[in-house]
Amino acid sequence: MKRFGLLFISALLFYLFFLPCSLWAHSVVYEIKEDRAVIINVAYDDGEPMSYAEVKIFSPENKDIEHQNGRTDKNGCFAFLPDQNGKWRIIVNDGMGHGVVTGVEVKEAMKIETTAKGWPRLQKLITGVSIIWGLAGLIFYLKMRKKIA
Repeated sequence: MKRFGLLFISALLFYLFFLPCSLWAHSVVYEIKEDRAVIINVAYDDGEPMSYAEVKIFSPENKDIEHQNGRTDKNGCFAFLPDQNGKWRIIVNDGMGHGVVTGVEVKEAMKIETTAKGWPRLQKLITGVSIIWGLAGLIFYLKMRKKIA
């Protein structure tokens, strides 16, 4: 019985110190939505798409610091989701002297709501403790059953 108690305490200490590390770690949550986005499609005058061109998006609130940046895809498309109303400035540059500076007016109907999903940390902690408690109960049950038999 002493050996079992030592093993149980060792396992409990292991879980207390190492399981919370994964509980407090960052998790990744994603959501795929079809929603209203501002999509810009850029091409050269001969119709060839401006593939992988640099894109900078500036919000109406801050004209100096970019809100978003990235590159067009192979078809010359870039999309962004505005989070406020007003005139958004878009700068596209292919790095070879060709580019576009334009703007788009975002109205209330296009405004995107922000949502977050995932388990709260408290729920993760309660789940982890419940698993440990359940495993400990199972071990005690099996031990007592073995003793009775």
